[in-house]
Amino acid sequence: MDDYFVKSIAFDNKGNAWIGTFKQGLIKYNSHETVIYNSSNSTLPADLVIWDIAVDSKDNVWIGCDGLIKYDGINFTHYNTTNSPIPEDFVYSIAIDSKDNIWFTSCRFREGGFVKFDGINWEVYTPDNSELPVNSVKSIAIDNNDNVWLALSESVNNTYLIKISGSKWDTYSNEDLGFSPYYFANIDINSKNKICGAIDYSLSSLWVNPGPQVFVFDGLNSDQLRINDQARIKSLTVDNEDNLWCALYDGYAVYNGQEWIIDDSTFQESSVFTIKQANDNRIWLGTGNGIYIND
Repeated sequence: MDDYFVKSIAFDNKGNAWIGTFKQGLIKYNSHETVIYNSSNSTLPADLVIWDIAVDSKDNVWIGCDGLIKYDGINFTHYNTTNSPIPEDFVYSIAIDSKDNIWFTSCRFREGGFVKFDGINWEVYTPDNSELPVNSVKSIAIDNNDNVWLALSESVNNTYLIKISGSKWDTYSNEDLGFSPYYFANIDINSKNKICGAIDYSLSSLWVNPGPQVFVFDGLNSDQLRINDQARIKSLTVDNEDNLWCALYDGYAVYNGQEWIIDDSTFQESSVFTIKQANDNRIWLGTGNGIYIND
């Protein structure tokens, strides 16, 4: 699967891989077939950038792009600001809870927020109608107790974590975290229900990143981790053994709880944009030049 610019990966219950690309369509892959959905054989637009993919318990595929798209195996249903209440046509992060509620970002700088969609009803959250302190929700994750976690970055060093438990909202500022994150990339959840997050330094003009690049937060205290002085993380994922996999501009880094294992040579020309663990526990790396699988 070379020559595909991969931005996102998800796996359904049947073991199919769903791969989102940068303007090259949606790819369904398994050991028997590869199907590419694009403007020539579906209602997907030719210039579609798929930022995120999530799959619900019924194997519906949810696509974050310039709006929200649902694929039920037959039809693509497009939701945007013209036919739904979503506030902004920019969906960067999607998470699905145990009841198949779809939680997704729908925001830009100082516009929008995030949305909960149960398949029929929409609930839109912005600073105007909720406890959301700023508009820019960068990432959404669902923990093992079905709590919804939001990572917010309105501007450099203006960051928050929010935990939503039913109607109760808890907001964690830099003071609560014990440090000032430069800018959030994304968050994920480990088996101990801790929030694992990546810090994005792409807006910095400094060659050396002075602060942590990864953090782990248990609701009370945070541990900050550094890969090295130059590492710039695009995204982070937690595998089934709680190893932290970080997609870097020049490769990837894995933290096993004691040390970092870094590959900064294999993918120097293509970069790693996303990392996901498949149903068979193998690690898939989505790069600017296709998929690579780490056994």
